[in-house]
Amino acid sequence: MKKLYIFGILWLIGICSFPVMAAEPVKIAAIIAKTGISAEENAPYVLMIELAVEELNSQGGLLGRPVELIIIDNKSTPIGATLAAKEALQLQVTAVIGASWSSQALAMAPILQQEGIPMITPLATNPKITRVGNCIFRVCFTDSIQGKAMARFAYTELGAQTVIVLKILNEIYSLTLAKSFVNSFQQYGGKVLFEGGYTRKAVNFKDILKKAQNLNPDVVFVPGFSRDSGLLIKQAVSMGIRTTFLGGDGFVQIHDYGGNAVEGSYYSTFWHPDVPSKKKNHLQNIYKQKYKKESTTIDAPLVYDAVMVLADAIRRADSLDRAKIREALAETKEFEGVTGPITFDEQGDPLNKPVVIIKLEKKDQVYFKSIKP
Repeated sequence: MKKLYIFGILWLIGICSFPVMAAEPVKIAAIIAKTGISAEENAPYVLMIELAVEELNSQGGLLGRPVELIIIDNKSTPIGATLAAKEALQLQVTAVIGASWSSQALAMAPILQQEGIPMITPLATNPKITRVGNCIFRVCFTDSIQGKAMARFAYTELGAQTVIVLKILNEIYSLTLAKSFVNSFQQYGGKVLFEGGYTRKAVNFKDILKKAQNLNPDVVFVPGFSRDSGLLIKQAVSMGIRTTFLGGDGFVQIHDYGGNAVEGSYYSTFWHPDVPSKKKNHLQNIYKQKYKKESTTIDAPLVYDAVMVLADAIRRADSLDRAKIREALAETKEFEGVTGPITFDEQGDPLNKPVVIIKLEKKDQVYFKSIKP
């Protein structure tokens, strides 16, 4: 009897001292450019995703499980994004954050939609992305909204009557934004003197800039990205072209390429630190604590918001079932993000997000005004 008693105690001690099996992680994939032409622009977004996931894990993860972040390189191309989406399927992720460029997001969205995997793009603005299906969401406004806003700004605020549009011929984002701007500018009564184009990797814009120089427009709209737009404006100024350059959200790091030449230009974006926000101080504090520096990329907080709105949906769904998470995302109302409240419409787009106009100074990006849709 005594032997049985001692054996029972030892058995209980063994059970209590045996390590408890860790809960399976919540796998979230971030499909983003780590290599290729958009890698440098995407680098701040990687830091923001890592920060958001670290914060979630410091709070106990999601549903009592740690969050595992899987970063998959889309190589800055639609083909790379397609392969990355297929890799996410194989890894059996719960949801996907990304991509940042519209051409990449459009490539991966159908694959994730077919498998019922929720996808939230922080920055891809092409209207067609969320039209792919009910699993696809975004936390930024669309190109149709910012194109209209910039056309209104050019015509009513700057008094522009004529414009030249210089767009990237092999980039969906640029073509869509250009079309929205042109249609709206003409509706206001403005005249489009010329629409020129260049390829995404171009570094010499002399031919199309000569046409711009001869036509002498009031403004030049450049719906491109930081690298190409910065180099284009720099070359235009060196040629003696004196006009106001306008752009979209792709201008966010344009000082790195255009230097002082971009001074006096304007662009539309999603947010600025000078825009009131309940959560901006929190984000700035944890960012500085982790990286020992300030976050200077204006649109990076959207990446943080994308992760956090997904986390909120998972908590409300109280499940890792993808269909239930998708349903919870669709029901998101007034989620308090760093970039403002988020309420998804029936298409998965955020409602009533204002367009922020930034004025470029020599080494700074100054908040100019906000335009409501």
